Amino acid sequence: RWHASQLNKCPQCGSTAPSHIACPSCGYYRGRQVLTLEGK
Repeated sequence: RWHASQLNKCPQCGSTAPSHIACPSCGYYRGRQVLTLEGK
């Protein structure tokens, strides 16, 4: 059975991000920075 992925609002930057994945805009996940984004 297939379900569409759920999108949530990132509490850090406010952009839309998939659930259970680090935000592609700011690199935060559950209040911690887990990705270092180049050029930001």
